[in-house]
Amino acid sequence: MLRTGKQYLESLNDGRVVWVGNEQVENVATHPLTRDYARLTADFFDLHHDKAHQDVLTFVDEAGERRSMMWFQHRSKADLVRKRQYHEFIMKHFVAASCPRMPDVQNYILVTYIDDPEPWETASVGAEGRGLANNIRSFYQHAMDNDLVCAPHFVDPQADRSSPDAHATSPALRIVETNDQGIIVNGVKAIGTGSAFSNFLHLGVFFRPGAKGDQIIYGVCPANAKGVTIVCRESVVDEDKTEHPLSAQGDELDSTVLFDNVLIEWKYIFHIGNPEHAKLYPQRVFDWVHYHALIRQAVRAELLAGLAILVSENLGTAKIEAVQQRLAKIIGFQQTTFAHVLAAEDQGFYTPGGLYKPDVQLFNWGRVYFLQNFGVMIDELVDLCGRSALMFPTQKQWDDPKMRPWFEKLNKGSNGEPFDRVKIGRVVRDLYLTAWGGRLFMFENFNGTPLQTLLSLTMKRAEFTGSGPLAAFARKVVGLETKDADTEYKSTADYAKAQDAARNQNRPMQAAE
Repeated sequence: MLRTGKQYLESLNDGRVVWVGNEQVENVATHPLTRDYARLTADFFDLHHDKAHQDVLTFVDEAGERRSMMWFQHRSKADLVRKRQYHEFIMKHFVAASCPRMPDVQNYILVTYIDDPEPWETASVGAEGRGLANNIRSFYQHAMDNDLVCAPHFVDPQADRSSPDAHATSPALRIVETNDQGIIVNGVKAIGTGSAFSNFLHLGVFFRPGAKGDQIIYGVCPANAKGVTIVCRESVVDEDKTEHPLSAQGDELDSTVLFDNVLIEWKYIFHIGNPEHAKLYPQRVFDWVHYHALIRQAVRAELLAGLAILVSENLGTAKIEAVQQRLAKIIGFQQTTFAHVLAAEDQGFYTPGGLYKPDVQLFNWGRVYFLQNFGVMIDELVDLCGRSALMFPTQKQWDDPKMRPWFEKLNKGSNGEPFDRVKIGRVVRDLYLTAWGGRLFMFENFNGTPLQTLLSLTMKRAEFTGSGPLAAFARKVVGLETKDADTEYKSTADYAKAQDAARNQNRPMQAAE
């Protein structure tokens, strides 16, 4: 079905335990600290009913059911581009790509499970005969049929890394009992985003050395399950929608989730018990959200470039050669970021389930490029704005009949109206010079994997070692013997490698159109 905003808001009033800062929230849909973002998410669902955008936002499945494009499974390059254009539409429609965890991306993370369910069951330890692969299929269908929102929680608590037993003895979520109904879990998931606004918490693990089998849990848990407490940070929104046109629209709220002896039924369990599986496969789950992240980053780079152009034209500096060179750097940043999106799509491959997946390395290197340069580009933009990014009148000051003539003269530029500069300044301030914007910047830097971890994980791939294809040409030129593939890569399970598609593996000769 296509869920309505009203149905979504009603689903949030389910007895869940939510704290935002110092205040406990009775109803996420109506409380002042959460209602704006809940309403924003409701608008997401209502937008899918708009016939004017039906072809972009929805599709008709094989059974003739019209569904949200967030459930669309792309089986060709053209399908993947269509899915990307859907994500771009959502990003640009909702707070200028400043909502990194709208439902379309929350649910995208489920794709790896449904694409290849069997390894999650066969690699499990302690769930024999429970039909975990069928659990994956059944829940995915249930989530799709009801347009549910599933917020991921994969990050475990920070531990004392000076101790080799730190992770094993940390308060990370773990199984304390198994019975016929399901598993009893106790502990903490350290950070997730949008959890207060979700229907289910999507549980997983980023492998850490020393992880024990009882800490390896993949599945979902109802957000209102008995014993679950969602503890959100303080909200960073500003209530004045005129002065703060972006940051006043809502805060998706990052949170820690506490599990106090929570029963998770077997039907919600996808995998338990195997640290080796957790070591091999889970990063592949996040491949889809990382591809989505690069799309978002390309959109954010587009906005940044556009703002730089607008403010330079308004200030009359756009024709100064030194300014043009600085604008060119910002525009080049946008062009290069988007080029990584296009290249990843063009060099895609087919997964075990027949999905067309963008090239993992290309979109990861695109994310690296963005993260390495985003802060520098923000500094360039703010510097190009000068005082206009911060020193501009409030609406009440502008409307004052005695002060307005002065402000009009103060903000008169070579292009547009004086008030245009105020409007540009408000957006630049919200995005880059407020607590709301600072949180967004931090999210981009730590989303999924921070830059240094991303670089480390990427360089552990066999194709970038001395035995990989990049070094093969140099070996031939130098006259060195060809080496066998990296031992670690050889030992990687085939089901995990099939989600990577190293450049000489599993890739169509020509990307399907």
